Amino acid sequence: MITIDNPGPQIDTSRIAEVEAAIGGKLPASYKDFLLKNNGGRPVPDTIDIDRLPGSPTDIQIFFGIGRGVETSNLSWNIKFARERLPDHRLLPIACDSGGNIFCLGIPGQFSGGIVYCDLTGAEPVKPYEVAPTFEAFLEKIRTWGDA
Repeated sequence: MITIDNPGPQIDTSRIAEVEAAIGGKLPASYKDFLLKNNGGRPVPDTIDIDRLPGSPTDIQIFFGIGRGVETSNLSWNIKFARERLPDHRLLPIACDSGGNIFCLGIPGQFSGGIVYCDLTGAEPVKPYEVAPTFEAFLEKIRTWGDA
């Protein structure tokens, strides 16, 4: 079970509807609930294993939110970033690791509802690694460093 440190400002469903309009798809109920409760923040613990990723595990530095104080921690900033960096994928960046790589939620049409990890340090094109089939399964995979 994880806890979230440094959650973002309280939001309501109208702010989530703005994100859905921006991505052209509906967010899974579990992710909407996460945003309404936490609006981003730092998970504790923060380690996650990614199958077939060289150097796995990695960390989850921060979950992005809406209207957070640091621009790069905002969903809106990361939506624009993903469109530039991942133009061939319909992905919503929801978190990053300490290396600046991103965890994304698949939106309708590709990885629908699943979580993928995009290693941005490698060669182009970016290869998404499947992490979990749902947002809930993603949260369940987060563990303490040293636990396997």
